[in-house]
Amino acid sequence: MKAIGIVCSPRKNGNSDVLVREILKSSGIKENEIFYPNEMNIKGCQACYSCKERGRCAVEDDMGKIYDAIEKADIVVFGAPIYMSGVTAQFKTVLDRLFAFLGPAPEFVSRLPKGKRAAFVVSQGYEDAKEYEAHINQMKNAIASIGFEGVRVLVAPGLNGLGEAIGKPDMVKEARIIGESLVRA
Repeated sequence: MKAIGIVCSPRKNGNSDVLVREILKSSGIKENEIFYPNEMNIKGCQACYSCKERGRCAVEDDMGKIYDAIEKADIVVFGAPIYMSGVTAQFKTVLDRLFAFLGPAPEFVSRLPKGKRAAFVVSQGYEDAKEYEAHINQMKNAIASIGFEGVRVLVAPGLNGLGEAIGKPDMVKEARIIGESLVRA
């Protein structure tokens, strides 16, 4: 098995990053890789629909590395903090570009092989875990629509300091449970 993480935070070693790494580690999968879109050259979707005709995105940038890794992975763990009441621009850019994995309208059937599993880690400074629930569910559903099965979500509220999630035993435990469950599914 192979697993990858896609940490869409501008802060490397931040809370989303810490929890994504915990999920990957607890999965027990030795072959894993983490991508940091903030450090990559990834442009926004151009809405050219070339991916519907060619089966591949026409934009040639670092997103190609993520596409290849997703195609080879059994498990993908996305991480994105909440900024300004929504996910980061880095996550939204990656999510928009994942549109390339969907076939033509009106069906938009996923081109990904069946059985790929995903998790979505959402860290936030605000203490109330339910504050952004509707938005988080929308992003979870978007990940599922790309072709991932049984998307698990870890909402990690009340985190502001860099990497402070590692000092929250309940959050780390939940991340580990998710990692173990992704392998068992």
